[in-house]
Amino acid sequence: MRFLKKLVPFVIIAGAALLLLYLPDIGPERYTDLGSFFKTERKRQAYVGYTVAVVQDGSILYVDAFGNDGAGKPLSIDSPLLLGSVSKTFTGLVTLSLQRDKLVSIDAPVRQYLPWFGFQPVPGIGSGLDVSLRHLLSQTSGVSDRDFDDVHASAPDLESAVRSMQAARPTFPAGAKAQYIDSGYQAVALALEGATKLDYADLVSSRILRPLGMDRSSASPAAVADVLTPGSGSFFGMAIPRKPAVPAFGAPSGYMVSTASDMAKYLAYLAGPEKVPRTPVPARYIRTLYEPLVESSPYTYGWRVSGEGADLEASHSGSLEGYSASITLWPGKRAGIVILAPQNDLLQSWLVAPVLVNGAKRIMFEGSSDRPFPTGRLYILLAVAAVVHLLALLLQTGGALNWSRDVRCRVEAAGTNGPLHFARARNWSGIAIRLAIAAFVPLVIGAIFGRRVTWPMAFALEPSLASWLLAAVFFGVMRNVARLAWLRAPR
Repeated sequence: MRFLKKLVPFVIIAGAALLLLYLPDIGPERYTDLGSFFKTERKRQAYVGYTVAVVQDGSILYVDAFGNDGAGKPLSIDSPLLLGSVSKTFTGLVTLSLQRDKLVSIDAPVRQYLPWFGFQPVPGIGSGLDVSLRHLLSQTSGVSDRDFDDVHASAPDLESAVRSMQAARPTFPAGAKAQYIDSGYQAVALALEGATKLDYADLVSSRILRPLGMDRSSASPAAVADVLTPGSGSFFGMAIPRKPAVPAFGAPSGYMVSTASDMAKYLAYLAGPEKVPRTPVPARYIRTLYEPLVESSPYTYGWRVSGEGADLEASHSGSLEGYSASITLWPGKRAGIVILAPQNDLLQSWLVAPVLVNGAKRIMFEGSSDRPFPTGRLYILLAVAAVVHLLALLLQTGGALNWSRDVRCRVEAAGTNGPLHFARARNWSGIAIRLAIAAFVPLVIGAIFGRRVTWPMAFALEPSLASWLLAAVFFGVMRNVARLAWLRAPR
């Protein structure tokens, strides 16, 4: 009977999974047009809303908006949204533009533009004196955010943010290995300011935004805070309004703002530069954006590059508190897609957004696409599993007295304190394991993704799973504490 009771939570979760799997689905089995694809998949993939821009043959093919923003208001193609790390592609393009005009050299040491630039000295590696803009642009400066605060939220300006890198200890020589950090692109922007004596926002505006007619985009922190569309987080598929703080130094690495209509112009330029009358960089130089800067890194000028020839793909995604973005370009096919969402969720950013991009790609190039798996149902299943798990822990906490009585009965039946000692050891080890989980999970996640991760960061980017895990740790510890307390109590 006791064994059957233990099976009940698993039976409930399995039943929910089967029910969700076999419930009738919405939408066609195959999509043949972008409009119905993005409209239907927004609901199936549990997005509160998103805006989309698609370019084909170097021209704008499709721009549209679906759903609402974080405040529940309808989105439009002119809704200003944060670009996240897609902002780095603008930093890369500005750098290429200045490089072409011989106003900056990506092979010059960063210290040529920022004389104080450097890291903590490490024997056999150095202190960053040889780090160039090429290394920063390719994420091969040798520095990892595991060794210093890459967020530096208290920095008042761009220079203060970049100076925080002086506390970093390089783990590899410059150019040896790609290690993703935001501060590197902030350092690039500050170096450009040092070379040109112009603010980064003015450089982006004069060299990219104004020539392309991107009138609703900005790299100015003050402008971003004033016009930003409300964002949201996702808690098991439910939208939670969020309004992030926009740091004064964040635009080069993640806090530019743009719209679907403006990003369509940006994509069209990158896919068909010869069609644009005023260009940040002439058409013959655009290919440079996707060429490796350093052999050891797939990262170049703000793009992650894979494949070659007609299959060359340049992409980037970004997720901030309340917002996410994804941009993918196929230079050989002169096509690209951008998706901007007033919602951040790691499952959507890392799993769903690529599925949407792939579906749209197949519609463009093959004429149709299969219906993808509905992530919205996965959120429901995760919510059911979380509720069942936490309820089971609560019921076990409430049943601690009966549990302790069973242990004492086994002690009397055995005529020895062995069962009592085992029960105590089991509960103390359970407490230790759960506290270790709380301490080491961020480290494990950081090791998997190659970035420093903290619990506040986990709650900001994936509140659903982070809340479930910490709640399970808390209630599990409370269950063990209650059992130990009843074991110590007199009969």
